[in-house]
Amino acid sequence: MLNEAPEATTMVFKLRHMEVFRAVMLTGSISGAAKMLYVSQPAVSKLITYIESRLAYRLFQRINNRLVPTAEAVTLYREVERVYQAALAVNECARALANGPHHQLRICCSASLSTVVIPGALAQLKREMPALNIEWQTTLMGDMPNQILSKKVDLAISALPLIHDHLHSMAFMRARMVCVMPADHPFAGRAALSLHDLVDQPLLLFRPDMPFGRLLAEEIERQGLNLGSMLNFTNANEAVALVKQGMGLTIIDEFVAQDSGLVVVPLVEAIHFDISFVYSKFEPLSASSARLMQVLHRQAVKLGRVIPGFELPPMA
Repeated sequence: MLNEAPEATTMVFKLRHMEVFRAVMLTGSISGAAKMLYVSQPAVSKLITYIESRLAYRLFQRINNRLVPTAEAVTLYREVERVYQAALAVNECARALANGPHHQLRICCSASLSTVVIPGALAQLKREMPALNIEWQTTLMGDMPNQILSKKVDLAISALPLIHDHLHSMAFMRARMVCVMPADHPFAGRAALSLHDLVDQPLLLFRPDMPFGRLLAEEIERQGLNLGSMLNFTNANEAVALVKQGMGLTIIDEFVAQDSGLVVVPLVEAIHFDISFVYSKFEPLSASSARLMQVLHRQAVKLGRVIPGFELPPMA
């Protein structure tokens, strides 16, 4: 008979228990788990029995000579797998740090920068630093402060300046919004379009509560226009997919537009946005982060988009 449930503050399911339990769940047998962990079958069987006695419920049942996980085991396994994957990430971090922090770079960026700006810079950085281990993800601007301050990333590249008391936000590159449409649209041959030209056109626009949406809404209001949207989106790539389905025109950043395969027409109105480096005020800038910033700065200079007066921060 199983013991009574332990006190909530008692650690009854330890990392070693999780490892053995996970092995049994993955292999479906005591013998398979033993082979996976390079231990004896009696050792695995004994530990599973001990774990069940500590948890006060069964994890496995024998049905037709098969080891079948209980409903509790299935639920528990989902949580164990999350912990295991996190442990793998810690292990990878520890291995990377053995070569020095300058051999690791963890970055996040706005989705609009993920098709042209960042891939080109990372490719160049890898050519310059082949041994560098890079982890890259796209992140909403609102999530960037937590990503940086919790040390999940070393550097963020934001499509717009990010104001936060504990973060440096350095605008280095100025870009613009453009109009995107199918090749057969009547406006496709225009050298430029005004927002006034888009009145009564089927438009797809950023959600007004998104950073790019607010930027666009402010310019539309300045022009005294009423531009309705057939459908609002959060990500420029979503807009590209909708335009390709023939739903209308859209206004997005020039980088996603450049890679969209659609016709790109500049806007008469200068709707600019400033791409920014964002990093913690509490941590020294890593050498690999500083190197990426140099690569992106060179890219901005080459494109003629660097913000006048911008200077890279000194390397530690």
